[in-house]
Amino acid sequence: MIKDIAHIALNPLDMDKTVAYFNNVFGWKKVFELHKDNGDPWIVYLKICKGHFLELFYDGKNDRDYAFDFKKTGYNHLCVTVGNIRKTLQEIYEKGYIDSPEPEHEKSGCLNLWLYDPDGNGIELQEYTPESVQMQSNEAPYKFGREGYVGIGHACFVCKDIDASLDFYCNKLGMKLVGIQNDDDGKPWLHYVRMADGVYLELIPNGEGENPNKGWNSRGFQHLCLETDDLLADVERLRNIGVEIDQEPKTSSDKNWQAWIHDPDGNKVELMMIDHDSPQAKA
Repeated sequence: MIKDIAHIALNPLDMDKTVAYFNNVFGWKKVFELHKDNGDPWIVYLKICKGHFLELFYDGKNDRDYAFDFKKTGYNHLCVTVGNIRKTLQEIYEKGYIDSPEPEHEKSGCLNLWLYDPDGNGIELQEYTPESVQMQSNEAPYKFGREGYVGIGHACFVCKDIDASLDFYCNKLGMKLVGIQNDDDGKPWLHYVRMADGVYLELIPNGEGENPNKGWNSRGFQHLCLETDDLLADVERLRNIGVEIDQEPKTSSDKNWQAWIHDPDGNKVELMMIDHDSPQAKA
């Protein structure tokens, strides 16, 4: 039922500083902005590439202990795929934002490098390689070597109960577990969950502590948005298999249909059906 990741939403503490960072480092430009009913600024949309956005909300609050930690329950990082990582990193290196333009080699077979935005959110840049775990699960030919940013490759979550999370994302939302990477002790660690060719979730087991993603304005991650073609039918199917619907389908101010659910760790998940007259489609 899920065809893509439409966007990742963050609550920055300083909107101007954050927009400038993503614009200067990656070249992701603001393509439109939504306002509240009273006219106050609400959401800034940065375009990563066609169909993929970073959604930034005003009024982020520094009211939780936020840390980039592979053991801490909740959202971990955003990964954006690039066609030629060395070329992309060379451009970022020349701007002075990284110490070396040379990528690292992942166990999965991909090439990557990490950066961190002004609030400490992890941004992974990744180039797929044909022999990688991710690409071995493709169901159609995949175009390698594209210029610039290809799209949101994955969002990563640390899960308190990996079986419950896999049941939610695979059995209920229709994704597929396509590979597991072991840790240095040989224990199952990184679970690769495919939603479409080139688009995944990474799920990490044994999350510690409580998920800090509670309020709508707390700094850092706010929600994951998943795109679907038939929202009303999908919501009814989810309801019939016992998924709690936090917000029933409705049209939003950007003309898209949306509904809200949450995963077993309480991460907010928006389901969205893109309207052809929406600013996202026109951008």
